[in-house]
Amino acid sequence: MDRDGPQTIRISLDGQAIDAQRGDTVAAALLRAGITTFTRSIKYHRPRGPFCLQGSCGQCLMRIDGAPSLLACRVLAEEGMICQRQNAPLGAEKDIFRAADFLFPEGLDHHHLMTGSRLLGRVALEVARRLAGLGELPDKPRAPVEAELRKARLVIVGAGPAGLAAARAAGDALRAAEGGVLLLEREPRPGGGALLAIDPALPDRDQIAQMALALQGEVMLDSECVGLYANDTALPGNALVAVRQRGRLLLLIAERVLVAVGGASQPLPFAGVDRPGVHAARGLVALPAMVGERLVVVGEGKELVDCARALRRKGYLLERVIALGKSWPAAADLPIEENQPRRALGNPVRALQVGDSRIHCDAVAIAMNPAPLHELASSVGAHARWVAEVGGFPIQVDGEGRTSVPWLFAAGRCAGLGGSAALNSGEAAGRAAGRG
Repeated sequence: MDRDGPQTIRISLDGQAIDAQRGDTVAAALLRAGITTFTRSIKYHRPRGPFCLQGSCGQCLMRIDGAPSLLACRVLAEEGMICQRQNAPLGAEKDIFRAADFLFPEGLDHHHLMTGSRLLGRVALEVARRLAGLGELPDKPRAPVEAELRKARLVIVGAGPAGLAAARAAGDALRAAEGGVLLLEREPRPGGGALLAIDPALPDRDQIAQMALALQGEVMLDSECVGLYANDTALPGNALVAVRQRGRLLLLIAERVLVAVGGASQPLPFAGVDRPGVHAARGLVALPAMVGERLVVVGEGKELVDCARALRRKGYLLERVIALGKSWPAAADLPIEENQPRRALGNPVRALQVGDSRIHCDAVAIAMNPAPLHELASSVGAHARWVAEVGGFPIQVDGEGRTSVPWLFAAGRCAGLGGSAALNSGEAAGRAAGRG
C-alpha cells in the first residue's frame, strides 16, 4: 500500500463483485473485467456495449448508486459503488425480450401493432408504454447542491489545443479586466485530444503543460458546460453558461463565449457495428484498460493511420487495417488494405467479415474523423451545415472565428478544423473574442 492508499478498489455489478483500478471509470473497470454487455437496446433488446468511451454515444447507460441512466464511461469508479444494468428484465444476459428479433423478423412497427382491433390496440399501446424509456426513478431524491453565480468577460468552453490557443491569444487583451478569460474543461486536466498523442501535428504533453502555465486567465477543470443560452434577463451580459462541477452548479454571465469543444467519434454503417466489442479507436487509445490483444482497425485517411499507430504503441496487435477509400498517407509500417467491412460477428465481436474473408480478433476499432460537436453553438442559433470532407456539421465561422451569433465564436474541430489548423483557428478566434 502506498501513501495514496490501495490502487485496487472493489465495485459491484448486478450483485457481482468487480475489482477496479483507482482512476478507472466504471466502463474501464467492467471492460478490464471482461464484461462487454452494458445494457440492452430499447426496442429489440439487443446487447449494447460502450462505443465512443467519451460520453457521446449513450451505449453505456447504467444505474449507479441508485441513480438511473448515467454514462458509465464518465463516472469514476469508487470503493463500494453499486452498478446495475438497465432495460433488461431477468438480467442483461437472459433478457426475455431479446426474442423480439425472432418474433418479428421483418421488423417491429409498434405504431401499427394490433391496430386492427381497438381492444388489442390499447393492449399493445400499454405494453409499448411500459417498455419505453430507460431505467427507473432514483432510489431517493437527490440532495440540493451548492450553486454559484459569476460574471466573466469571455468564457472559453474546451481546453484542448484550440481552446488553449484561444485563451492565450485573448489573455493579453483581457488580463487587466475583472473576470477576464475563464477557460472551462470537463476533464481533470487540459489538453483534450492532444493528450492521446494520436495526431503528430498537435502539441505533445509537455507543450500542452507549457501552454496551460502561460495562460493569463482562470482555468476550471472537471467543469462541464451543460447549457448555453442567450441572456434575456435583467442581468448585464449576452450569454448564460451553465456549468456542472463535482458537487455544485455554476452559472456564468458572459459578454462573449468561444466554443472549442472538439468532435465525437462516429460508427460506420455495416451489420453488427452496434454489437459489444466494436469501439471508437480514439476511445480505445484513451482507455486505461485493454480489450483483448488483437484488433481490426477500420477507417479512412489520416485518422486511420494515426489511430492504428497509436493503438499499436498501446500494445495491440493489429490483425488488419482496413481503409474504406483509396486515399491514405504513406504507411509502409501498417498492414493496410482497401476493402469494405460487411458484418461484425459474435457477442462480443470475435470476427469481422471483410469481403469474402473472416478476420478473427478480440475487438474492432473504428477510426473515422470525429464529427464536429456543433450542438452547443446551434442551441443558441449559430449556423452549422453538412460538409462531406469533415464528416459532419461544423459551425460556420469567418476567418476570425465569428459565428452568426454576434457574441459567439468557435474554433478547432467543432468549426471543422483539426490538426495545426485547429491551433491557428484558436489563436484567430481568441484574438477576435478578446477585442470584442
